Amino acid sequence: MKAQNMQISYESADSAWYDQLLYSGVEWRPTMQMVDGHEFFLTSAFLYGTILVDGITFREVRLKYDICNNDLIVLWKNVAPIIIDSKKVDEFTVVHNGVTRRFVNLQGMFPEIRGFAEVMYQGKSRVVASHTKAVSKNPAGIVYEEFREDTRYYFILNGTCFQIRNRASFLDHMGDYEISVRKFIRQKNLYVSLASPEGFVIAAAYFDFLTGKKQSE
Repeated sequence: MKAQNMQISYESADSAWYDQLLYSGVEWRPTMQMVDGHEFFLTSAFLYGTILVDGITFREVRLKYDICNNDLIVLWKNVAPIIIDSKKVDEFTVVHNGVTRRFVNLQGMFPEIRGFAEVMYQGKSRVVASHTKAVSKNPAGIVYEEFREDTRYYFILNGTCFQIRNRASFLDHMGDYEISVRKFIRQKNLYVSLASPEGFVIAAAYFDFLTGKKQSE
C-alpha cells in the first residue's frame, strides 16, 4: 500500500500515520449468515482498487463495497476487515475481471442517491448508477430470506439530479437538443434503456458534444 500525495504538509508523515488515515474504523463481522447470497457489490471476495481519502490516493488496497449497508470494507494486513468511515472517502475504484469501476461519494449532494455512485460517464453532464441490496423473502415461498439487488440510474445536469426511469424520461431533460439526440440514437441504432444502460452513456456524450459545439460558435 502506497499513499500518493503532493501536499507538502504530509511529506514528513510516516507509514503509521497513513495506516491510521486509511484504516481507522471498526472491525467488520458477518451479521447476516442466514440470508441467501451476499451483501456486496459484484462479489463477496476482496478486490484490488484505489481509495481517495482527504486528497490522498491509496493504491493496491484490498476492499469490497457492502451495498446493503453502504459500507466500504478494507483488509488490513491481509487479516482484519475494517469498516472505514465512508464520509472521509472522496472516491474509490475496484477492479473485477479486468474492468475498473469508479465510485464517487455523493452523500449530501443529491438526496435521491444513497451513498456512493458508480460513474458511468462524466463530462459536462454525468450518468451514474446507484447499486443497493435489501433483504427480502424468497419469491418462491421458501422460508429463508435472500439479498435482492436494485440498480437505479441518474442523469446529473447543471447541478440537478434526475432519475432515469426510461428512455423518454432521460431525453426529456435535454431540452432543445432532444430531437437531435433522438435522431443520433436512430442513426446509430442504439439501445437506450434500463436493460442497456450503455446507451445512456453514448447519448449523454453526444448531448455534451452538441452543447459544447453550440457554446463555441
